[in-house]
This record gives sequence, C-alpha cells and structure tokens, in this order.
Amino acid sequence: MRDATGLLVGPTHRRLAHAGIYVSQLRGEAYHEQACQSGDFRPGTTVKLVREADNAYDSNAVAVYDTTGRHLAAYMNKQKARIVARLLDTGVELRAISIRGTGPSKPCAQIAILAAEPNVLARLTEPRPDHLPAATLPTTR
Repeated sequence: MRDATGLLVGPTHRRLAHAGIYVSQLRGEAYHEQACQSGDFRPGTTVKLVREADNAYDSNAVAVYDTTGRHLAAYMNKQKARIVARLLDTGVELRAISIRGTGPSKPCAQIAILAAEPNVLARLTEPRPDHLPAATLPTTR
C-alpha cells in the first residue's frame, strides 16, 4: 500500500486505522505457549478475535484464537485493542488474519495480526497479478 507521498506504508503506519486497517503485535504469547504451538498462526491464516470485556487486566481486551477457536495465542496490544474493542462493542464486523506467526507444532515467539472489515480484508488479500499481460498494456504510436 502506498500513502499520499507515494512511499510504501508499513504495518505500523499510523494512517492505516483511518483506512479501517488495524495491525497489532500480540502480547502474552509466553503465557499461552502450548496453545500458540498447537494452533495455526502462519501468515495469511484466518484468526478469530474474541472480545473479553470482563477481562480482569484490561476491560478493552481482545483475545486472538486460531481459526478453530480452541487455541488462544495472545491478546492485541492495548493501544490497538482499545480501538478494536470499541468497534466490536458497537457491532462492527471485523475479520483478521495472521501476518506473522508459525504453524502447528512449531515454536511461536511472535504473532502479529491484521484486522479489518470483511470487504477491506478481502481486497487486501485478493490475488495480485505479477504484471499486466502485453495485450492489456496501452499502445503508443
């Protein structure tokens, strides 16, 4: 993705939230090491966001599970969780994928996710052509 300057936008760019894209490094994987190693958190894999309003440590907590919903990886960082919790609490549908992580039975030191509304996530994850076929390129005379 490029911003107005024409430069590439990284996963921590502050303007992503304005586009409805929320990227978070997860926190607490060490507390959920067994679940992290049991679940599938490979990049591109769908993950589940679960709002935990009654969490004793953070009323804005958003837990991240593997696609089965059985393996808790960790929690969204507090800054992003505050934003995402507010959206979830107002009924906004968000879907998420892992953008950093490992597959089952592999050590899992760090997981990062990307969350967005379904139409935005679909656009971000749709296949991109490596190049335009010659037949579709404009001709110059």
